[in-house]
Amino acid sequence: MSKSITVVGAGAIGLSTAWELSQRGFDVTVIDKSVTGRGTSWAGAGILPPANLENSFDPIDRLRGLSHQLFPEWAEKLKTDTGIDPGLQRCGGLYLAETVGEIAAMSGMTEYWQEMEIECKQLTPDEILDQEAALADWWHKTDNAAVWHVPDEYQLRPPSYLAALKTACEKLDVTFIENTDVTDIRCRGGRAEIQHTGHWHSGDDRIVLTTGVWTGQIASSLKLELSIVPVRGQILLLKTSRPLIRNIINMGQRYVLAREDGHTLIGSNEEEVGFELGTTGTVLNSLMDFATRLLPDLKSAEHVKSWSGLRPMTFDGFPMIGPVTDVENLYVAAGHYRSGLHLSAGTAVLIADMLSEVTPQIPIEAFQIRKQPGNPTTRSFTTK
Repeated sequence: MSKSITVVGAGAIGLSTAWELSQRGFDVTVIDKSVTGRGTSWAGAGILPPANLENSFDPIDRLRGLSHQLFPEWAEKLKTDTGIDPGLQRCGGLYLAETVGEIAAMSGMTEYWQEMEIECKQLTPDEILDQEAALADWWHKTDNAAVWHVPDEYQLRPPSYLAALKTACEKLDVTFIENTDVTDIRCRGGRAEIQHTGHWHSGDDRIVLTTGVWTGQIASSLKLELSIVPVRGQILLLKTSRPLIRNIINMGQRYVLAREDGHTLIGSNEEEVGFELGTTGTVLNSLMDFATRLLPDLKSAEHVKSWSGLRPMTFDGFPMIGPVTDVENLYVAAGHYRSGLHLSAGTAVLIADMLSEVTPQIPIEAFQIRKQPGNPTTRSFTTK
């Protein structure tokens, strides 16, 4: 069994996979089209919603539960090994609803959490203001609102997490090749080869594609162009002299998250605009209106910056984690949509289990590589 692994993509999934593999004695090379840790993972807010592996049955919940279980240990080890604090905090989350439909949806979600024995409580008016006094104006002005508290929600600082992962990898002699595009993949004799810097690279390496939204663009022969599509999200960053809230405030797909230093992230939206990055005044104004309606004191906050990221969405909502059919050395770990940071630890362990030829810690059948709708699932490589 070859101990040489090439990981293509240096976001949270790629770096986590490289770190886990290198700890198991593999010789790992990471290739990225840009600078390590500056893609979609860097753009994320770093929200880790509650999860419970022991009582989960749905495949994505089991993966989330595995990651959630691993993260405290991972964060502590990264901090010890590198001196870089990933910023993991069990800050808790508040889930807000202010319409009949939103309340019904949250009631269903809380029932589901309770089935998994995830602690979740609907708060009384006094408890709401005890948790977050800054919500008083919103609470008193909103009719028929409801708020739930989930203690087991974490926040993470993505740039610090990515920097810690890279440093930990370097300490284990992982090789990094940055600013280098993998432009094509071909199959010869049942094994994949990758092309970069104008040359084909073969040998005994096994290859793991952790390339997010770009996975379907690397090689048309993979037939994944429509299996993973980009969905843009925008984030606004403000700064106050002190954090206004302790919990992560969630309402539908939008959130407000405060760091200990007073930086406040507001997100997010979903736009299908292809591979186009960038922010728009319309979306940023909408995010600002949302946040200041909940927290009026943000009106006087300093506007620091805004940015966007491209989330990799699959057509069935499940990430792809595992081997590519009929190619003995090619694996994919991509399509994690809004959960790449949260699922990075669990995904890394699953990939490392497969490459170590041990039984994965959770069933992986639901995450098999799925060709885009309308294409056959048989081997799609051209032998050259």
